[in-house]
Amino acid sequence: LVASPRIRGLLSGTSAAINNKEITEAFKVLYEDLGPVRVAGDLIFSKLEREVKNSKDSNAAKNVRALGREDSCVVSARKIFDAVDADASGTVSTLELLDSDLLRSLGQCADCSCEKKGSCQSVAKFMDEIDKTHPEGEIHFDEFLVAAHHLLYEGDSSVSLFGGEDCSDELVDELLNGREGEIGKEKADKYSKRFDAMCNEFDTWDNGDASVKANERNPRLALVLEGCFEGAKQPDVVGALKILYMDFLALRMAGDLIFKLMRKLTN
Repeated sequence: LVASPRIRGLLSGTSAAINNKEITEAFKVLYEDLGPVRVAGDLIFSKLEREVKNSKDSNAAKNVRALGREDSCVVSARKIFDAVDADASGTVSTLELLDSDLLRSLGQCADCSCEKKGSCQSVAKFMDEIDKTHPEGEIHFDEFLVAAHHLLYEGDSSVSLFGGEDCSDELVDELLNGREGEIGKEKADKYSKRFDAMCNEFDTWDNGDASVKANERNPRLALVLEGCFEGAKQPDVVGALKILYMDFLALRMAGDLIFKLMRKLTN
């Protein structure tokens, strides 16, 4: 229920990292030995802690809990919502719902003849299910979930939202079809390019010789290197680190420092 997709990305990466011994050990060494990492880490932890608390205490969370849905259903619904939210604004508009063809994919437009010209009765009915708080007719995730629960599934919590996790992933792919090319054309931010370049160089170090050499030179930093190798295999961890590198100056400086240390250790 955290609104920001980037904060959710950080939380997903954190969850993946803490379940891996090598990654956790690497972060521990960096936190204990490098002041910039310690300061930046404390700031990020505080921010994430605050975001999670605010999310748990929000009216949106209460509305979702009242539906009696399992967590997996909520996660699946979030994937669908993000796919429909084409401009990544954190809300879904009537136009986005219409353009996404979500309701048509769910069989809600069998008798519809609007030809997606902005007067779809199924979309209007879905949006009208919400107690409007936005003059533009846009809805937040919890409102989207409430509308889907009551209108599409008649308030029956025993029926999986959007067909369950497997079906929701297929539906997300369908909703995103044709949008990837447009996103790929956007000019990458210089920090994104720099991070990708460091990852590409880092991949060339992942061999037995590098680990042996690092352990001989500095056993403690060798733990960091092994944690980095493990982290590189975890997409959620890499994604979270990229967000940190792009969005936070303190973490970017710390990331550059760590990369230089690892490069020196392996060369």
